[in-house]
Amino acid sequence: MVKAIFFDIDGTLRGFNQKGISEDTRHALDRARNAGIRLFIATGRHFLEVESENLLEGLAFDAYITLNGQYCYEGTPGRPVIYKNPIPRSQIAILLKILEGTPFPCLFMEAENWYLNYVDERVIRVQDGIGTRIPPVGDVRQALEHDIYQVIPYLNEREAVRLAAFLPECGYTVWHDGEGVDLTPKGGGKCSGIREVIARYGIEPEEMAAIGDGNNDASMLAYAGIGIAMGNGTRKALEAADHITGNVWEGGLAQAIDYLLSQ
Repeated sequence: MVKAIFFDIDGTLRGFNQKGISEDTRHALDRARNAGIRLFIATGRHFLEVESENLLEGLAFDAYITLNGQYCYEGTPGRPVIYKNPIPRSQIAILLKILEGTPFPCLFMEAENWYLNYVDERVIRVQDGIGTRIPPVGDVRQALEHDIYQVIPYLNEREAVRLAAFLPECGYTVWHDGEGVDLTPKGGGKCSGIREVIARYGIEPEEMAAIGDGNNDASMLAYAGIGIAMGNGTRKALEAADHITGNVWEGGLAQAIDYLLSQ
């Protein structure tokens, strides 16, 4: 029996440019919770994005895995931290040195703050594509004084491969049509946070399900007892899944939950 479901947000609970959470998705989440299933978020987003953009529209979850698993907290007042895994400070120093010699837009994410070095056309295009406003510009040198859990260089995959060669203690995932990259600690990813969360709640991997659509969801879909890819998912997500549901804009999330409740 499934005891927990982990949900990606973008392309799963809602479309990237979709306004609001659909009623059929809300009702499906209620059916799952009424069946005694714990509900969790597993996203690459920062909580500042989730809250300021109201991406979840008042929906409550038991816990939140953010920044691709590197910062996780309970869904109770005060957001008690379950797990945090910052990028090694040495890797941040290398990245800042690279940016001094060869500038490109780069977003640094702390636990409670985030900032870009500068904005260009690619940043505008990518942020518009994911339906989120442009983060604030700040002095990125402060990244050496604070824990950084995720960095987003606005690069394509070829550029990301070159950058990764200089950052051996980081892993990366390319997203948004190959114009953005998530940099996290090596061995990180959503699964690193999921392991800590299910341990906290006494849930085994085979007792959980995961639903997602992106490249950064592939590992959690493979890890879960039941991994479900949205019909609009990337090739990596579809290949990692045990089951494929409908597209996000065609009620695929509700179909996925009904499938899990029937197991």
